This record gives sequence, structure tokens and C-alpha cells, in this order.
Amino acid sequence: MDEIMRIASLIENCYLVKGDHCYLVDTGNPKARKRIDEALTEKGVKPQELTHILITHYHADHTGNLAQLKKESGALVAAGAADVPYIEGNKPPEIGSDLNSLGRLLAKLPRSITMSYQKCQAAEVDMLLAGGETIEELGLEVIALPGHTPGGMCFLDRANRRAFVGDMVSNYRGRVGPPTVCASYSLEDIEASMRRLAGLELEYMYPGHGKIIGPGASGLVAAYVKKKFG
Repeated sequence: MDEIMRIASLIENCYLVKGDHCYLVDTGNPKARKRIDEALTEKGVKPQELTHILITHYHADHTGNLAQLKKESGALVAAGAADVPYIEGNKPPEIGSDLNSLGRLLAKLPRSITMSYQKCQAAEVDMLLAGGETIEELGLEVIALPGHTPGGMCFLDRANRRAFVGDMVSNYRGRVGPPTVCASYSLEDIEASMRRLAGLELEYMYPGHGKIIGPGASGLVAAYVKKKFG
């Protein structure tokens, strides 16, 4: 079974997976590169040995080092098709949302302020995903998880009952919860995506924020969904 190493930065996670293929899931914020390099060194992996970089969604705390790592490694980059215009720099990132008061406040701030923490170098995406694909060489299924961003994706290792879920489920202080609402776009889609994860019978989920969820990850998400949405 492939080894998964959580690379925790100040607020977000990315993951190094080492097995027959070595790959990254997300790339942290632009200032997290040192942590990624340390993880690669610890596991004896050179950047050139990375075959894939899988992106769960376009936000800068997950794509901050993508362009540089792609250039150094030559790895194939996979991401949700609806998020690709943001990753490739053809669309500016959405700032804030109308889902809560904080999101509305962020949306009203000058972009010169909000872009100071959202800006990162654009990168080309090689594999545009819609959900339903299989990345055979990695043994992963792709599941669409919209709600936080339009092209949010989950990468499912069904054989080992574990998945990389991006920001669709958080785990702060041991409490399973939803994505950051002020940076999301649809509560209905969030509910549907969380229900989908709850039904996958996963033992472990690897979130973009907080500690690894499990054992019994799908059950923990199901309990949250029932409490929150009924």
C-alpha cells in the first residue's frame, strides 16, 4: 500500500504519496515550499521523480507551488475542469461569497488587499477532470465535489478505503466540519458533496485543513451531515 505523508503548513495540508509512483496532492501556499522540500528529502524523493500533481481545487493555499513544482518535475497536473481557468490564470480568483456576512465583507474589500494572499503563479493543467475518471497508474478514482469551488475534486483509493477530499471536509481540533463558507459558493452543493463522502464507507479522509480524519471517516461525516442538514 502506498505511503502517505501529510505536509502541514500554517493552515493547510498537502500530501506526498510514495509507492510505485510518487505524487503530490495539492502544493500548499507559496511560502510552504520549504516544507515540501523537507518532506521530499525525508522520503528520499527527488522532484524529478514526481509523476503527478493532483489538485483538489484552485485556491492559492493549494496551488501556491504548483507552477514551480511542475517545471522542476515535469509531472502531469490534474484538476477539475471548472477550476482550470483559475489555475491557468485565465480567470481571477473569486474573493468572498454571498453565503455569509464575512464572505460579503471580503467581496467588498479592494482586490489589492485580498489578492495579496490569493495570488500565485499560473500553471498549465494536463488532465482536465469532470469526475468519474480513473487514474489507473495511481489506482485512484476521481469524484466531483463541487460547492467550495466549481471544480472541486476528490481522489479516491477505493481499495484501501481512503480519499483526498480537499476542503470539502475540515477537521479542526478533532471536529469534522464543512469547507470555509466565506470562500465557498453553494451550500446546496456542499451538502450534496458531503453526503456523497458520507456514503463511501471510507476509513480515512485526508483533508486540506486539519488533521487526518479516521478511522471511520465516512461515519464521522455522516454524523455531521445528519446534525447540520437533517
